[in-house]
Amino acid sequence: MSGKKTEKGPREAGTKNALDKHFKELRCLYDIASITGAPDISLHDRFLKIVNMLARAFQYPGIASARITINGNEFKTENYRNTGHKISADIIVQGTRAGTVEIDYIKTPPKTDNDLFSKEERLMLDAVAERLGAITEHRQAEEALKESEEKFSVAFRSSPYAMAITTQKDGRFIEVNDSHIRVTGYTREETIGRTSTELNAWVNPKDRRRVVKILKEKGNADKEEVQFRTKSGKTYTGQFSAEKINIGGEPCLISVSVDITEQKQSQEILQTVSHDSPLGIYIMQDEKLQYTNPQFQKITGYGQIELLDRELLSLVAIEDSDVVRSSTAFTLQEESPYPCEYRILNKNGQVKWVMQTVSPIRYGGHEAILGNLMDITERKYLERKVIEYEELSKMKSDLLATVSHELRTPLSTIKGYSTMILDYFSRLSSDETKDYLISIDNSTDRLAKLVDNLLDTSRMEAGLLKLDKSPTNISQLIRIVAAEASIRAGHHKIITQLSNRLPRLSIDVKRIRQVLDNLIDNAIKYSPQGTEVLISAKKSGRELLISINDQGAGIPAEELTSIFDRMYRIEQRLSSGVDGMGLGLYICQGLVEAHGGRIWAESTVGQGSIIQFTLPIASAVKRKIKR
Repeated sequence: MSGKKTEKGPREAGTKNALDKHFKELRCLYDIASITGAPDISLHDRFLKIVNMLARAFQYPGIASARITINGNEFKTENYRNTGHKISADIIVQGTRAGTVEIDYIKTPPKTDNDLFSKEERLMLDAVAERLGAITEHRQAEEALKESEEKFSVAFRSSPYAMAITTQKDGRFIEVNDSHIRVTGYTREETIGRTSTELNAWVNPKDRRRVVKILKEKGNADKEEVQFRTKSGKTYTGQFSAEKINIGGEPCLISVSVDITEQKQSQEILQTVSHDSPLGIYIMQDEKLQYTNPQFQKITGYGQIELLDRELLSLVAIEDSDVVRSSTAFTLQEESPYPCEYRILNKNGQVKWVMQTVSPIRYGGHEAILGNLMDITERKYLERKVIEYEELSKMKSDLLATVSHELRTPLSTIKGYSTMILDYFSRLSSDETKDYLISIDNSTDRLAKLVDNLLDTSRMEAGLLKLDKSPTNISQLIRIVAAEASIRAGHHKIITQLSNRLPRLSIDVKRIRQVLDNLIDNAIKYSPQGTEVLISAKKSGRELLISINDQGAGIPAEELTSIFDRMYRIEQRLSSGVDGMGLGLYICQGLVEAHGGRIWAESTVGQGSIIQFTLPIASAVKRKIKR
């Protein structure tokens, strides 16, 4: 009996298969872990090895294929085909889905009572996907660290400034760059392992103690000005900055020293030269002031601290900002001085005129602008006075010429008809005498109006115009003025168009009537006979809008803003035969503005003009009406 082979039962066979399957799964995970830990295998080769061993770990390795896709890259077995018999798991890298790992049966596997893939196989695939994500994260971190170290190393070595790494514990040099060797004069071998104190680098021990104190309190030092000594004994002024870092678990400091000796010397020379200069001098970088001399501070009214890092344009009058920008840009582009005059608003609110020239310079190792300002306020004042005198002289000449012309016609009429009546009184009929007296009366009215206009102009310019305001029914006033204008101008149609229930206004009736008379007379004077003159009034917000519209020749658009100027179009009126000194609209503007209103003109050549003005609606008058 002992010679017979004992056959295993089904239960024993199933247990063996399960053990074999678990062994393959464990073997697969072990091999993946071994590949992960291998130091000299690239990420690409790791994934190729893993994808080939994956298929062998499943129940039917003969027909199993595998594929890994991650970050756009694909790794698969040679027999891989995408079929419907597969399972897959997501590869997660830093919380984001980066790819998948999948197993496909390229043929239909033998039928079983359970699924094609067991629960253990699914768990294994999830574990493999998790491991692939960890491999990717680790490799990305290594590459990022390596890249960072390479960048730091390149920046450290190639920096134009002296850089060093020292230990925090005793300040011994661990590494220095080529600029540090060039500036200090010590070789790398003479520097590494020693301290700055041993190299006698600090000219003033107080500087070292001050920097050490700042590092302890703040953890870093930023642009501290100190004195250093080189190997040859030469001293220089340095701008020292330092930051705490950790290298290989040891606390260290990385420091940067910038030689600013030339800059300091330039600043001292500049301050010495510019301190007593009669010109305002400034240095500007990135449109911000970095230095100003006492004269510049005197012009602007601000102190040195107030001006530091302030934009120059913040001191310039808004109207002149574009001029300053363009002149500065032109000077820097053409590399030739281009004087520019503009206004500065100083700290006390006073306007100062300055003339500026600028030029490009190097300041603190960077590009900058050196500006010179000359205070020309007094010169501009004198220029303005000369211009005003010339304008006044011209105005007087024009006024005399105009007054002479305007006086000559009515005086000639008065003199002529008066002489005629005196010499031929007995021969003249009563109708002839009456006509002569009417002409004399009209000429006298014309003279009186001329004198009134001159007096009103003088009062307005001297600020002596006074208004006698009272609550007034504006509708009634307009109708009265229109009715009287219809009598004066029998050959024109005077039409009124007034809104219902216009509010009462607080106005000087005499002066507003004067405005209406002037505007209506102008409309009649400059429009053909038989045409209409429309007078309209309506409420517009908190104002009353009054319009006088004629059907005359119109006013060219370029002249609309000038018709309210004093003595405007005198020559044209003289040549056209239309009487008047050009003061009517000027006086209307002054009277309307004295009431707090506005006046303007709109016109279309060949179709006529419309003069509009507003008068404020006083709330006090409204309350009085309600009461």
